[in-house]
Amino acid sequence: MRLRWDVGLGRDLGMAFWAMTFFEATFGAYMGVWPLWIEELGAPIAVVGLVLGSAGFVRPLVLGPSSWLVERFDRRRVLMASRLCGVAGMIVAALAQAWQVLFIAVVLNSLSEIVFPGMQTYVAERAIENRARAFSMIINVGPSLALIVTPLLSGLLISIWDMRAAFLLGGLTSLASIAIMSRMDFSHPPDDDDGSVEPASYRTVFRVSPVRNLMALHGATIFSLAIGVTLIPNFLKETRGFEPAMISTLGAGAAVGTAVFGLVVNRTPWLSTGPLRAAAIACGAISLGLALFVVSHTLPWIALAFVLRGGMFAAWAMMLAEMGETVSSRLRSRAFAVMEMLGGSAMSFGPIIAAQLYRFDPATPVMIGAILGGIMTIVIGYVQWRRHSMPAGERRGLAT
Repeated sequence: MRLRWDVGLGRDLGMAFWAMTFFEATFGAYMGVWPLWIEELGAPIAVVGLVLGSAGFVRPLVLGPSSWLVERFDRRRVLMASRLCGVAGMIVAALAQAWQVLFIAVVLNSLSEIVFPGMQTYVAERAIENRARAFSMIINVGPSLALIVTPLLSGLLISIWDMRAAFLLGGLTSLASIAIMSRMDFSHPPDDDDGSVEPASYRTVFRVSPVRNLMALHGATIFSLAIGVTLIPNFLKETRGFEPAMISTLGAGAAVGTAVFGLVVNRTPWLSTGPLRAAAIACGAISLGLALFVVSHTLPWIALAFVLRGGMFAAWAMMLAEMGETVSSRLRSRAFAVMEMLGGSAMSFGPIIAAQLYRFDPATPVMIGAILGGIMTIVIGYVQWRRHSMPAGERRGLAT
């Protein structure tokens, strides 16, 4: 099979594929050592959770107005400016001499996340025929390839210099994503709508019960899993004796898991036509991975646990695909903004709970995450069954 730069998605979605790939390359460059860097700068473990969780307070303030901004100003310029804030955040983190300065990096990185609902809306607009396949490739496979490479490169750079190198690498990948966005066409193509003349608003979004229920499911799932995954680097360093460079390198395993899952969804109609079914399987995989972290002491099992950890972002992407099918185009940008707020805030507030549990025993938050993830696997599967039995119009959220 001949390789194509657009991975078979066409120019518009192909550009989105590479933009999202470099977005997540930034995340992969530093996230594996982010809690370790906060601790390195003098923060006790409870404060580590506070710094990690502080983004949850900033993110809604940033993402809330994002739909208003992209509707009233040039979308490309808004998204590029947002990503430039992320570059600044990486520089601040790299140059920080005290953990208090990292709050500035948190704010700047939160501002950079305006790109995510913007890009998710872009994908949903242009992937009308098979949104699950498009979201699987663009949100799962492309970013996962970056998350395989950048933790490995980051681990190498950290072993040569120190943890600051991870943030400088993240700044470079963010600049690459900005260059790609500068070439994208952000004009609004014709798409499906619900025929309503009521102005789009967040209140209207929350009145659509299928959309509202999917948002609640998304937030609860990511929050449950975030409790388990956040302090895994600290857990492995303190209880298993792994070095930061090794932890960063093993982090690539999560990306392998996400990429493999995305490719399976891409080639399996049973999964691509049922995004929540795929999300349930992914959630179950990460629950198993979290349990392996607790009971395993050898490198091969820990590596497998990291691979299964990739189910978290696979589940996130499949819920976004389901939202693309559920919400009308008129409300899409706001629905994706809320999904990003809920998911991102869950990823931020989860560490606050995890840090308190960690004080009792380092394994406690990981095990709690495994249990809660198992519960959410059952809930997601049940919701998929219920939604499959709904009439098409009600399932798509056109009835308010």
